[in-house]
Amino acid sequence: MPSANSKLLQKALAPTLKAAGFRQTGATWHRERSAVVAVLNLQGSQWGPQFYVNLGVYFRELGSKARPNEAECHIRSRLDAHVPDRARLFQLLDFEADIELNLRGTELVTLVVEGGIPWLDHVSTWAGAKDWCERHPRSPFMSGVLREHLGLPLAPNQLRLKNRGSTA
Repeated sequence: MPSANSKLLQKALAPTLKAAGFRQTGATWHRERSAVVAVLNLQGSQWGPQFYVNLGVYFRELGSKARPNEAECHIRSRLDAHVPDRARLFQLLDFEADIELNLRGTELVTLVVEGGIPWLDHVSTWAGAKDWCERHPRSPFMSGVLREHLGLPLAPNQLRLKNRGSTA
């Protein structure tokens, strides 16, 4: 069952994400295009009233999932990697921080619009995904299937899996 804090964040994000073409299911939004599915997910921390904003893009050519969850996406990230002030984002997503609810929601929406959605748009093309992968070669958040499709080397953990017969 979603927490009251999760519902507050969902309520703040929903209108903006809907206007950007996303459809909501619980704490996850999907934006479906012919070639890709962009995913934005709110994840509650298991350690306290903190949240994370997970981002991902699933390439239909590389899989058959109709509505993948964020962990199934071929390229993934978290919003904090795409905002100018990570500390402020962490405050906004931490319900132990004393921030007025409307301000919390407004600032979070701004960060999603200015950082999250542009990243999703960028990596939703083959060229953008390749650019991101080449600039972040050690990131564990790119599937081996995507790396192989783009002609990029696999990460060490992906090489081990491939040698065992899996293409994670």
